[in-house]
Amino acid sequence: MIKIILPIVVFIAVIYGISYFWSNSSSKGKKMIALGLITALITGISLTIYLIFD
Repeated sequence: MIKIILPIVVFIAVIYGISYFWSNSSSKGKKMIALGLITALITGISLTIYLIFD
């Protein structure tokens, strides 16, 4: 049960945190947040593909 609930709670907390920091940052801060999210997305997709084909 914890395997299902914990990731959902963490996902909601991350989305809330990103939206909070996004609304309270300047344009330079928004560029940094966007760059970090794009980097994390590319890294996550690459890692997932590597682990699937390994």
